[in-house]
Amino acid sequence: MVFEIIEETTILMNGFHKEIKTRFNIDFSLFKKTEDERIYIINKEKINTIPVQENAFLRIVEELETLNYPIKIKTDYKGHFVEIFEHEKWLQEWEQKADELIGSFDYFDKAKDVKEYYYNIIKDKETFTKNKFKEPYWNLFFFNPPIDNINLPDIGTIFSWNIKAIGQIPCIGRTTILNPDSKDIVISFDSYQRLTHNIIEILKPNIKREIRWEDQTVKLHAESHFDNVEKKIKRKSASFQFLINEEIRYIEKINVTLKG
Repeated sequence: MVFEIIEETTILMNGFHKEIKTRFNIDFSLFKKTEDERIYIINKEKINTIPVQENAFLRIVEELETLNYPIKIKTDYKGHFVEIFEHEKWLQEWEQKADELIGSFDYFDKAKDVKEYYYNIIKDKETFTKNKFKEPYWNLFFFNPPIDNINLPDIGTIFSWNIKAIGQIPCIGRTTILNPDSKDIVISFDSYQRLTHNIIEILKPNIKREIRWEDQTVKLHAESHFDNVEKKIKRKSASFQFLINEEIRYIEKINVTLKG
């Protein structure tokens, strides 16, 4: 299965405005299947992105991130993520490819230091997995929330969203099926979440005006379009909005579409 991913980010903070849009394909191939588990190989193909970095440090980081793929993952039979599969073997292969890459940066005397810094981030399986789920498309792709039971008033489902340089915001929301009798059903998740204390403390130094922090919220809406006959996901989307008066506007939108 090949999915097209489109990610769009709009940032406005203290008069600074930035827009980023990336588009790439993810090849999601079944490698091994058992009664209870599935092993998939994930490959990533960039279609277009921001121009190649002129800064040597940023270029090498981008290239090291590209070497993350291909990567194997394990899910249960329902498609819920279980773990990065054969992490140690993957890490050895990554390091070999990274050493070859470093050789092409012989003009940059900090190349080996950058590689070692990146290696220290990915060498621990748990840390590496947490970092992958900070990426919007990983976060959305493996988000399969249970459908709310109206007779059980629990707290809802938590869908954590990561804002770079700020941190994760746990968004508690409710999940419903919009059209349960249709061939293509839509599973909708909505959250209106107040800012957590740690996020407020990070933001306060950057805001000059008086803010009623207890009133500030984030909005997260996600949809999964599911073919109920073929039993497969056709499309997923998410929209994350984080607005504070006229001081901060952070909007992320992502679409994951099955091609073909």
